Amino acid sequence: MRRNVGRKPQTSANLAAFLHIIDTSRLLQALRNDKKCIFTAARLAQDASDWLLSRMAVETAPELEAAA
Repeated sequence: MRRNVGRKPQTSANLAAFLHIIDTSRLLQALRNDKKCIFTAARLAQDASDWLLSRMAVETAPELEAAA
């Protein structure tokens, strides 16, 4: 017998919504426990962005030189 009779099939949209709820609740809990958490998260996001942009600059530099 099927165990998930009557339940919605799992779709990527359902999964994304579920993960969003979980992440949001974790974020709210973290913010309640640590008032500096948002600043730490923003700094880490900026560090990640800077790293990605530096990697893109290194990888695209030869392509830009070839096009010139």
